[in-house]
Amino acid sequence: MKVLVAYESRSGRTRRAAEAVAAAVRACGSDATLKVLSETTAEDIEHADAVAIGSWVEGFIVVKVGPAKAALEAIGRLSAMGGKPAAVFCTYAANPRATLATLRRSLEAKGANVVAENASHRSHPDRGAAELAKRLCASQEAM
Repeated sequence: MKVLVAYESRSGRTRRAAEAVAAAVRACGSDATLKVLSETTAEDIEHADAVAIGSWVEGFIVVKVGPAKAALEAIGRLSAMGGKPAAVFCTYAANPRATLATLRRSLEAKGANVVAENASHRSHPDRGAAELAKRLCASQEAM
């Protein structure tokens, strides 16, 4: 299985989370390609059997938080996913609130089948990566 792990990262924490997801995918016996979300192309999506998309949480707790605006814009430019298994993940400082739900809905609008989600605190960006990768790999095996 070929998994594309695409991420939006400002400080590098979400990049570290994406690296952990990619390493966990490889530990499941699949290939993983790591790519910046804004540089992801239609060909990247086409050649992947599954995708994992990550963002950092942007906003102010008292107002509104969610995926980074750049992440949502990049997802909007992605090609149709035709039912491919997908996972979403984010890194946060205080509370991710509806970030994962927003990412999930954005990918589902592109035709992805979101099978796994993970939010990890910025102090431990790799936490939960192994479980997310296992669920993503298992979803492909079940097809």
